[in-house]
Order: sequence, then C-alpha cells, then structure tokens
Amino acid sequence: MYTPHLAEANDIEEWAGTIDARSEFPNLIRRLILATADVKDIHVRAQEGTDYSGWDGRIKAEGGESHVPEGRSGWEMGTGQNPKSKAKKDYKKRTENPDPFDPSEDAFVFCTPRRWSGKEDWVDEKREEGDWRDVRVHDRDAGPGVIPALGRR
Repeated sequence: MYTPHLAEANDIEEWAGTIDARSEFPNLIRRLILATADVKDIHVRAQEGTDYSGWDGRIKAEGGESHVPEGRSGWEMGTGQNPKSKAKKDYKKRTENPDPFDPSEDAFVFCTPRRWSGKEDWVDEKREEGDWRDVRVHDRDAGPGVIPALGRR
C-alpha cells in the first residue's frame, strides 16, 4: 500500500493509478485543506462516499490563500488519466446545476493527483467565461502548500 503523506510528486501520480486512490484522494485533499486554510465548514466525501452523486467537496474558508478560495467553493476531484476531460465534464455539469452554490459568488475548484499540462490555459479560459467567481485547478504540480508539500525534502 502506498503512503501518500510520505511521497514525492511522481509517487503521487503513480499512486493515482491504483484502485485505492479513487476513494483515498479526497481524504488527502481534505487533510491538505485543513492544514493550509482557515476552514469554517468542510464536507469532502471519501471511501464509499465517492460513489454518490453531488459535489465531491464543499468548503467555506476565511482569508483565502492561494489554494483554497475565500468564501464558499465547490470542489470536484478525479484520479483518471485525462484530468482535462474530467474537469471539463464536471465544470459543465456544475455550471448547469450548481446547487447549493451561486456561481456568481462562489468558486469552482478541480483537483487531480495527475500532472495536467496546460491547466493554466484552461483556468484562464474558464475565468474569462465568467460563470464562476473564481476557477482553480490543483494538480500534482500545484505548488508550495499542496501536493508537493507532502514530498520528502
């Protein structure tokens, strides 16, 4: 069994291909959110909960930082090999039916343990569309404070 909390970014991406990753990745993200943000409310489904419909995560944070937007945000996650396809599908679905969020006031966040080359262009495109107050993507190269912070130093 892999132990993501002792892993480097390459280990995380390799782990993403395992059966365990699909149900455990939300736990990892929940722990990272709680460790890096002033969270006022958090709901992140993991294990068997990943099989239910609805948002993968609902977060309310104060004093937003670079990885967790201030205010309310809806989070979607995917461990599959094509994060852009999954993000595109989730973004469309959540923009068409954002309940319980108000896209003009809340943020959309997508997380993947995979490397997503071109994520910045996708985020810029979605921000320009203006459907959500903010749009963010965190991949295995998310930057200091998220997945790379778990790596060995």
